[in-house]
Amino acid sequence: TLSSDTKETEEITIDQYSRCLSPYQEKQSIRDESRKYKIVDEDSKLLKPIKFLGRTANKVGNAMTGTKRRRVKPGSLILMRCGESEWTKTGRFTGWADPDLVREGVLEVEHAGRLLLSEGYEPDIIYTSRLKRAVKSTWTILNSLEAPYLPVYKSWRLNERNYGALTGLKKMDAAKELGMEVVQAWRNSLKARPPPMKKDDPYYPGADRRYEDLTEDQIPLTESLMDCMERARPLWEYGIKKEIKKGNTVLVVAHTNTLRGLMQVIDNIGEDDIQEVSMPGGIPFVYKFDFDMKPLPPADGKISQAHTSGIFLEKPGLLKEALKRTEEWDNVVPGASFGQADGLEAHKRESTIEMALLKLKEEKAATAAGGSPVVVDPNDDGRLIVTNTASGASTEAQRIFYSLQASVENNVDDDAEFEEFVSSSSDAEVTLNIQKASEASPGIIKQGESKDPVVVFVRHGRTPHNNLGLFTGWEDPPLAPDGVEDAKMAGRLLKMHGFEFDVVYTSWLTRAIETAWYAMDELDESWIPMVKSWRLNERMYGALTGKSKQMIANEYGEAQLKKWRRGFKIQPPPVSSYSLSYPGNDFKRTKYVKDLRISIMESINRSIEAKQIQIHRKFPKSESLWDCMQRSIPFYTQRIVPEAVNTGKRVLITSHENAIRGILMHLCEIPEEAMNQLHLPNGLPLVYNVKRKCITLLDDGSGKDPMEAHDFGPAAQYLFRPCELDDDFFEQMEQQAQITEQQAPANGEAAGKSKEAAAVPTT
Repeated sequence: TLSSDTKETEEITIDQYSRCLSPYQEKQSIRDESRKYKIVDEDSKLLKPIKFLGRTANKVGNAMTGTKRRRVKPGSLILMRCGESEWTKTGRFTGWADPDLVREGVLEVEHAGRLLLSEGYEPDIIYTSRLKRAVKSTWTILNSLEAPYLPVYKSWRLNERNYGALTGLKKMDAAKELGMEVVQAWRNSLKARPPPMKKDDPYYPGADRRYEDLTEDQIPLTESLMDCMERARPLWEYGIKKEIKKGNTVLVVAHTNTLRGLMQVIDNIGEDDIQEVSMPGGIPFVYKFDFDMKPLPPADGKISQAHTSGIFLEKPGLLKEALKRTEEWDNVVPGASFGQADGLEAHKRESTIEMALLKLKEEKAATAAGGSPVVVDPNDDGRLIVTNTASGASTEAQRIFYSLQASVENNVDDDAEFEEFVSSSSDAEVTLNIQKASEASPGIIKQGESKDPVVVFVRHGRTPHNNLGLFTGWEDPPLAPDGVEDAKMAGRLLKMHGFEFDVVYTSWLTRAIETAWYAMDELDESWIPMVKSWRLNERMYGALTGKSKQMIANEYGEAQLKKWRRGFKIQPPPVSSYSLSYPGNDFKRTKYVKDLRISIMESINRSIEAKQIQIHRKFPKSESLWDCMQRSIPFYTQRIVPEAVNTGKRVLITSHENAIRGILMHLCEIPEEAMNQLHLPNGLPLVYNVKRKCITLLDDGSGKDPMEAHDFGPAAQYLFRPCELDDDFFEQMEQQAQITEQQAPANGEAAGKSKEAAAVPTT
């Protein structure tokens, strides 16, 4: 409850309100935040001076000839309020608290994604807050746009206004206790601050590790609307605005008050007028700009609102009515409406060839059974969680074990494994390093309490290509339903062992990104930065992409297929420059690649075709296993290690088998001849201890030998080498010995007293 003395609102005048940082400091702060983890690849060090000299030469030439420099047309700004949360639905002050989206909130965001598609808007970069409801809204809209590869910046500056001591209270309860006028003043006044929360408040942001990078001064105890706007303003000035000037379309998925703050800066809205500006959910609000970054007025017939220059992509109120009708329809026919409960709208998960092979699989199963066809539902959610054992008990470890066991049994023969296992002459026994579940607290080990750097590798969950034996490479199918469960199981197993992460690295392919999404959601760490790079992509299989082993054998012969499968440096046949499978033709993604050298021939050919200068980079048309490792290993050593590992960060890498193989080859010193003999199961976390230089598996609670539960291939002996005994290990052993010595006398005295007591006769 709030005391009566909080009825007096704390107000400040615009003259009294001063910035904590100078403009230069603000700019430096935004730059440091964006460079902490490079979400977008930068130009190579070699290209930067060349581009600088080119720009300088152009400026000098234009000045000498009097030619006006051709200016880049600014991109658009799309503002979108996150979906409705659990607390918003129940009328609570939310602020920096972190409730999840409700079903209606997911539907709102899906609707917004469809509006963007219908109007032809394609964002280039996305900014969002660190709060779950905004991040999940971002995931949902990326899925709707089929663009999960887009770079996403998660900034605390876009968090909702902090309501101080009101956080968590129902608005009506606060109004009854303190008066409607007081509460409304806190909600609507530009400069009134609610009473501050205390640092022992359960919602105090300083106790949340997602804000560990902030100083104590940056963490608010309460905020006025002006405070909230001032917090977001530097991100606009030195981040978002800069991207728009480059010609990029920026999507901002945030909260009502931070979005109003951006609108106030863009349109220079006055103190009184800003209170009349609203931001309804589920309807994107779009700004367009002239070359001087002044907002363009809305065109005739477009829907806008007072004091602003942006336009709504739909009339406010229509969506609310539609959702109300949907809810009424659900009451009549439950589950009939659109939308996904987990916030990720379903992709079309099967192509034509996949559907044909799936049907063939059904027919073969029916023939083997000697009965009617076995129906395989491609939309089955694939959830295999067993919640009851024979004894009626149910633990997290048991649920994970049964799900993983079903995953293994359904994928014993991996037809999509390109490399061929050759029988090994070595009979070396493999000794595994297994992090056991605690006996005192079953299934719980507080790995997250350790500040030592750790790297966890997870191969993406299964896809329709994997299940049907098709080589995927750089093709981009989403996870199959059982692949979604693979990803969730990885997250649950990591959570069971208390893992916490600081950053995620993944490829630009949907199956790896979705695996990271689902794992992070299970860990309740959706706010951590996610870096997406083409260097963690799967091996490029060239002309073999999308084909099965049988198709390849029929086309090229069994002998040639064996050469490709067994060879470490042998490339499959390349794709054509005009093939849909050639990565360079994926124009939505290629513009983000800046760390790949330029292809002279491709640039010339494409410039002739386009009748203007085209710069094209040298994307792979085919790769051997060695080629794939030549990009994944340097990305780990030159990017992940200095950026995260050397700074003590805990890293999660969700990627593909061959990209992970390469990094493991470097870390575990696996010989080249054994690399195509190493198999990595889908969705199984492999924990690399940076200090002791070894791979550890996590106990899933089954009590089963991991070598029997999972097939790692003949090269497992190299992967699971014993851990090195470092100085920390011996220090821990010495400390344990000292503790044992100290306990020994006490135990001896207790034993002696027990003997004396036993010798006393009893009556």
